[in-house]
Amino acid sequence: MKALFFLTAILTAVSLQAQQASDTTNIRLWTIYPGYVITHEGDTIQGFIKLNNLIDNQRKALFYNDPEDKKYTEKYKPKDIKAYKTGPRLYESFKFRPTNEDRGYHFFLKILDGPVSLYRWYYEPQSRSEERLKIDENNIANSKIDLSFSEADLNSELIAIKNEGEPVKLDQLKYLTNFKKNMSKFLADDRELAQKIARKEKGYRYENLIEIIKEYNEWYLKNH
Repeated sequence: MKALFFLTAILTAVSLQAQQASDTTNIRLWTIYPGYVITHEGDTIQGFIKLNNLIDNQRKALFYNDPEDKKYTEKYKPKDIKAYKTGPRLYESFKFRPTNEDRGYHFFLKILDGPVSLYRWYYEPQSRSEERLKIDENNIANSKIDLSFSEADLNSELIAIKNEGEPVKLDQLKYLTNFKKNMSKFLADDRELAQKIARKEKGYRYENLIEIIKEYNEWYLKNH
């Protein structure tokens, strides 16, 4: 029972962090914002990019030379470019499998930049998808598709890249159930921080993950 309570508390903290990262204050969906594209050669192309929603923007970037144009100038897929920014949201592309269904290259929302960078991958709960898309195979014409979309209550995965290494999913079970062991190992080069995590000191538990990464980044930049 204690283990179940512990896991429930952790998952609640993860959900709150996801809501904070996806805060839509002053953001209008399906709107063209000033932004830019970064090519694989490192060139920056200024322009305008359509901010659709947290899920759709993981699949493509619609680039406009003129925000008044009805037709986009270029459509970029994750393999085509290194990164892009639309309004306040920055996406970077890399090859990773955030869920069992999603393979290959994707755009990931960057929520923290530094020696350890953090990204969010969003997906819609299956129950909600089924509610919005009801296909009657015997009567396709009368199938119902709800075209409205809300960014609230989306599921997400938290992904870290340390010193340009391989992506690591921090929402996987080993970090949820044995955070002190695995995160202290992940940040072991900062020995003082790793010890605080291993001792489960207040402020150094899973629910404090983003602040822990910020502290590590500050330490790394001062000592390297």
